[in-house]
Amino acid sequence: MTEEQWQRKMEFIVEQQAQFAASHQQLEAHFKELEAERIRDRPRMAELELSFTRLVELATLPEERMDNGEFRVTVLETRSAALEASMAHLAEAQAHADERVSALIDIIIEGRPGPSPG
Repeated sequence: MTEEQWQRKMEFIVEQQAQFAASHQQLEAHFKELEAERIRDRPRMAELELSFTRLVELATLPEERMDNGEFRVTVLETRSAALEASMAHLAEAQAHADERVSALIDIIIEGRPGPSPG
């Protein structure tokens, strides 16, 4: 290798090193900007996280209400069915009581002594 070739290689290496150093400085400056931006955005990110949490809570409330509402409807349907059954039983008992009262009245009317002579 001649001295001229050696010199060109050295210049090439020095030039590459300079380009690398310049790129490194640009990346370092960009990294510092990004870090500063991240620090500036912390309060806004915290507020966004809080807002998101609130939205999730608000979104689950209607689901819970619907679940509770479905539960209430089921309970009301069950109670309504039980009430209807009780009313039917009561109506049967009332009809039976009416029959017995009618029979008792018939017995009393038939067993009454006639008009007393006077």
